[in-house]
Amino acid sequence: MTAITQLKMGLVACCCIVAAGCAQKDEPISAAKNPVVAVSGVAVMPVRAAVDFEDSVTPADERSLRDGAQVMNGLLKQVLADKAGVRFISDRPQMTDGEGATGKLEAVRRIAAQHGCNTVLETTLSRYSERVGGDYGVKQAAAVTFAYKLYEVGEGRVLCHGRFDEQQQSVMENLLTLPKAQSRGFSWLTAEELARDGLQERLGQCSYLGGK
Repeated sequence: MTAITQLKMGLVACCCIVAAGCAQKDEPISAAKNPVVAVSGVAVMPVRAAVDFEDSVTPADERSLRDGAQVMNGLLKQVLADKAGVRFISDRPQMTDGEGATGKLEAVRRIAAQHGCNTVLETTLSRYSERVGGDYGVKQAAAVTFAYKLYEVGEGRVLCHGRFDEQQQSVMENLLTLPKAQSRGFSWLTAEELARDGLQERLGQCSYLGGK
């Protein structure tokens, strides 16, 4: 066996050892970061329109976001209608200047405790654009962008999170949209219909909210 062959075999062996070591470390770390939490109830906060820190948002966009947030509040009630222990909160916690993240968590804890919940669902809407046109022809497609976070209020750990960002496209623009277009009957959705699709898809991925 030549020296070069011995060197190659040694490198292969080292790589296998390193890979095995990494595999052994990843599993317990992942499990420790995601312990199973017994959910006694979910406090669903009103959807927040993300306009406070967006300098580029026009007055028209701001109105659309605020209107869209109200629509999303109604959609959350529909999507989570069959989930036991869900409590819909009518008002966001009042914050004073300088309270920061710690103050926010304490305020949310108080609201959750009042409703017998140990988890809180927060949703932020950053884009809500209505379609221009009808079911089978548009000048501009609807667009919706939102993010959600479900966390338990004891330690503030995030249990689930996700983001939905879509402006509907035709199959001709993107062939990858064919399965989704088929499920939608090859029609152009309104912003409300697109938001409902997004909520069902993203929240359905969270086991704590009844998903898989």
